[in-house]
Amino acid sequence: MTTPAAADAGPPLRAWERRRLRGIERGLEPDVRARRLLCAALDAVALALLAAGIFVALPWLFAACVAGNLAVCAHLEPASRRSRGGNAWPR
Repeated sequence: MTTPAAADAGPPLRAWERRRLRGIERGLEPDVRARRLLCAALDAVALALLAAGIFVALPWLFAACVAGNLAVCAHLEPASRRSRGGNAWPR
């Protein structure tokens, strides 16, 4: 039984190729600091709109609900991506 040519892995990578690929992979990873900053900003906006909705006018409360849902989605998104095997959106 022979293996098709497309399945052949070829020769092993050299050290500089492995380092370069590792650097590319690091560049593709999401920045944790930027993600935390985005989540904190969304939380602050949601809380500010909630306070405005309670003390100023009721339409602000609706905006607070929308911002709160966005903040929750931003907090839960990395966990849902891990549970689906790396892809957050189904194909």
